Amino acid sequence: MTKILSEPTLDRLFDSPARTRLLKLFLYNPEGNFESKSISKKLNLKSYQTNKHLKDLVVLKFLIRKNIKDKKTFRVNQSFEFYGELKELVAKASPASKEKMLNRIKSLGKIKLALLAGVFINSDTSRADLLIVGDNINLAKFNGFIKNLEAEVGKEINHALMTTKEFYYRHDMYDRFIRDFLDFKHEKLINKLKI
Repeated sequence: MTKILSEPTLDRLFDSPARTRLLKLFLYNPEGNFESKSISKKLNLKSYQTNKHLKDLVVLKFLIRKNIKDKKTFRVNQSFEFYGELKELVAKASPASKEKMLNRIKSLGKIKLALLAGVFINSDTSRADLLIVGDNINLAKFNGFIKNLEAEVGKEINHALMTTKEFYYRHDMYDRFIRDFLDFKHEKLINKLKI
């Protein structure tokens, strides 16, 4: 029997970009218990936004609110009627706009290589989600980029950043991390190294 998601429920689930970030956070981390304050920080949301959306998602029975050690925490209700379908939808949807990501990566410095794997291509087998190779990279800007990307995606991004010299050295030494990244499923955003 096909489940039908009522229009009001659908509207309330996907009513804003902030709500979408919350859904991703909980669907990518089904075992996680999160406090409102940590959610706001992780997703770059104002606390009033977070609290409003959390309250609504509890009313919809998408989230379960618990008190753990006198702290109010939230976790996804895996018994939610459309949990499986939502998880599948989030997995199929691109976690971040690749065009937007490409522009942000280019602004970090002299980027020679940018590879996506893991969460960005819906693969659970990848050791990392993002590999960036370049020179003269502004580390503060890079860390800000990663923080914003994690907020957009709703989960921690496993990433590696290295200079062109370090990459070539590790590539020529058959470094396992580099070999695995290149041998397994990935997508090239920037490939000036012609690999």
